[in-house]
Amino acid sequence: ATLSVTITPQLTPAFDAIGPLCQNSTAPALLATSNNGISGTWNPATINTAIAGTTVYTFTPSAGQCGTSATLSITIADQITPTFDAVGPLCQNSAAPVLPTTSNNGINGTWNPAVISTATVGTTVYTFTPASGQCGATTTLSVTIATQVTPTFDAIGTLCQNSTAPVLPATSNNGITGTWNPATINTATAGTTTYTFTPDAGQCAATVTID
Repeated sequence: ATLSVTITPQLTPAFDAIGPLCQNSTAPALLATSNNGISGTWNPATINTAIAGTTVYTFTPSAGQCGTSATLSITIADQITPTFDAVGPLCQNSAAPVLPTTSNNGINGTWNPAVISTATVGTTVYTFTPASGQCGATTTLSVTIATQVTPTFDAIGTLCQNSTAPVLPATSNNGITGTWNPATINTATAGTTTYTFTPDAGQCAATVTID
C-alpha cells in the first residue's frame, strides 16, 4: 500500500516597515494579516511610543497555516523640544520682530497667534506647532509688552527775544533720555517754536513736544 504525504513550503510573514516613530506620537496598529496572507497575533500586541529606543515585535501565525514566526523592529525617536531666543520685553506700539518659522535646533512649524501684537500691555503666550514628519514637541514663547512712558518736562518760557535761553534737558523728569530737534532754543525771533523730544533706543517711551 502507498501513502502520499504533501509537504507545503513554509511561508515567512512579510510586513511593511514601521517608523521610526516620534516619542509620544500616535502609533499605527500592528496588522493581523501579513502582506502575503498569513494571519496571527503580535507580542507585544500594540506599539508603545512612550520610551525612546528600538523594540522587537514578534508575529506568531495562527494554527493551521504554514507560516513561521516573524519579527518587526520599530524605533521610537527622541522627541525634540524646539528652542527659540527670548523676545522682548517690547514697548507698547513698537515694531515687533517676526516670529521665526524654524527653531534654533532645526524644527520648522507655525505659530498661534501668527504675529506679535504690541497694541496691548501685558504678556501673551505664543504656541509653536511643529510641521508633521518631525519629532518635535509643541512649545510656547511668552512675550511681554511694556507700558509706553510719556516723557514729562517742566514748561519753559515765555522767554524774551534775544535773551539767554535755558538748555533743553537731555533727561525727562521721569527718567527718559533722548535728544531734541531743534537741539537748542533760539530766542532771536519772536513767536512760538515747537521742540520735539525723541527718546533714545531701548526705552519704552513716546516722542513728545514742548512749545
